[in-house]
Amino acid sequence: MPKLTRFTTLSLSLSLCGRILLGLSAATAATFAVSPVVLAAPKASKSIAVHVEGPNADAIREDILSIVPKTLEVVEPAAFSKALKGAGQTKPVGDAVVMKALRKKALDRIRKAGKTVKAEGVIYGVSRTNKKKKKEVYLVYVDENAGDLAVDGAVPLGGSDDDRQKALEDLLGPTLAQIAPPPADEKKDGGGDGDGDGEGEGGEGEDGGGGDGDGEEKAEGDKDDGGPARKRNDVRSALFSVELGVEFVGRWFDYSDALSQNLRPYSVFGQPALSVSGELYPLAGTNIAVLKGLGITAGYARALGLNSAVGDGDPLSTTYQRINLGLRERLTLGESTVLGISAGVRFVTFEIDAPEALAATVPNVDYTIFRAGLDARIPAGPVALALGADYLMPLSSGPVYDRFTGASVQGIGATAGVLVPVAKGIEARLLVEYARFFSSFQPELTDDYAAGGATDQYLGIRLAGAYIY
Repeated sequence: MPKLTRFTTLSLSLSLCGRILLGLSAATAATFAVSPVVLAAPKASKSIAVHVEGPNADAIREDILSIVPKTLEVVEPAAFSKALKGAGQTKPVGDAVVMKALRKKALDRIRKAGKTVKAEGVIYGVSRTNKKKKKEVYLVYVDENAGDLAVDGAVPLGGSDDDRQKALEDLLGPTLAQIAPPPADEKKDGGGDGDGDGEGEGGEGEDGGGGDGDGEEKAEGDKDDGGPARKRNDVRSALFSVELGVEFVGRWFDYSDALSQNLRPYSVFGQPALSVSGELYPLAGTNIAVLKGLGITAGYARALGLNSAVGDGDPLSTTYQRINLGLRERLTLGESTVLGISAGVRFVTFEIDAPEALAATVPNVDYTIFRAGLDARIPAGPVALALGADYLMPLSSGPVYDRFTGASVQGIGATAGVLVPVAKGIEARLLVEYARFFSSFQPELTDDYAAGGATDQYLGIRLAGAYIY
């Protein structure tokens, strides 16, 4: 069998990845072809306003919006804020909304602002620290009725994201479910009663409203019962993530059972490199099994100002770079653990620009690698642990292995790290990545270069920031 050249293996690898990605693109196009995207809600549908004041107000508002049924419109925040000022509430409400004996005027102004923007009701929250020094958001639901409030309570902010989300659903869920119009497919049974809820909420009639509603639900990935859509900034359902970091890299190359005197080992550690990587899940907003968790991954890293030298010799310009391309299937285990199954190609270049006298002894490599792996993200209190393992199969290896008879190369990889949330959708990462290539040779007496095998090890310690959408 003829030996694969780097050009051949690169072409085959890119061809395979291209076919897979084209298939994914076709699936995406087919999905949206049968499920037209509707950007606007049905005419005259019910709407609510959501307003939160205090620390981390935007993040808390996003959490509330994630549990609002899609059959409810949400008033633009700027429009409600303007209406609130017009109603006379020019300053934050603060603790006045919590103290029942003092909040009548504030509630009247909120109610007036809700009527101005034609909202069914207003979810009003105040993020604060209570008397027990605990952070919470106090929520009320204000509608046109001046009696008891349907929602009047606090949600703790000190627990995990899952605990906070469950508390919000327990407090707000029953009221939202009661005021939300039914999904579009339930309106189809309305028959000719145009005077009922179907006409009031559909605006343009049941025939047109039903079709638009179905299209919107499928495009946005909502549940068939009008439940909440994909949660924003959640690693379990993120549409994409981007990571940018600084990596301190090391490499150790050594021979085993050396039989000739012209074999030169190599080592370097602590060299800074820049790295960028990302993941994209085009169908994350759908409920299509398997495809909603299928993502495209890519990454690039390159050492900065790396030089090598033999003893006290002159520094030699050295290139180290790593490119990753692949696919990843994202699975959720339990409530919080995320498991990843991935496959793709990796290109690793480590090339020392040596003069002719040294060129035949330096351990230059140019790996084209098929990679298959598993990874997991496991919550551990306020942080998460990252663990991963890879099988690395070099399709081509580079100049150093071409010197030896019968070279056979295999590899493994591992990842471990700590992921620390900084703000909603933003986290700091400390990751350690290790790769080891081990080779065996079949030396002959006439060989200029003879050894039993070699090991080629890479270590990267990465400090990075990531955004998850």
